[in-house]
Amino acid sequence: MRIIAGALKGRRLAAPPPGDHRVRPTSDRAREALFSILQRWPSGPFLDLCAGTGAVGLEAHSRGYGPVTCVEAAEPGWSCLAANTKGTGINAMRMDLRRLPEDAFRNQAVVFLDPPYDQAEFLWGRMSARLRAWMTEGGVLVFETDRHTGLELQDRWILAETREYGAARFHFWTPA
Repeated sequence: MRIIAGALKGRRLAAPPPGDHRVRPTSDRAREALFSILQRWPSGPFLDLCAGTGAVGLEAHSRGYGPVTCVEAAEPGWSCLAANTKGTGINAMRMDLRRLPEDAFRNQAVVFLDPPYDQAEFLWGRMSARLRAWMTEGGVLVFETDRHTGLELQDRWILAETREYGAARFHFWTPA
């Protein structure tokens, strides 16, 4: 894994050992497509939730988003995230997403959430109001699921589009 573009272009990232599938990093191809699509929305504060290795947050930082915050609770993601963000100025937090208070963040231009695929629908239903409170008007929430999972419309959200890349589906939500 590496950073694709920006100030940190080419930087190699720490990853879990081969065969350890507890962390599922967003592929280089999917990240490249993601940031191409994100050009439609304003840059600014970037929140990477269930960050795993931090590849998406680091890519955002490299491309000029900021400040960038990455949140991860579990191993081996946390160890990779801590190593990958060391010395970058990215705020790395070890915390369960569900324990973050409603006022943990404000005015985020982009929120990227890539939970374990088997928890995606549950977390969307449980966290959608809190995620909305963290957004700025005109911002975007990108929620990654497996390509077979759809997310139900939640109050105060508009589904702008979905895109599929390999096994992943990105849902682009904007505040209503």
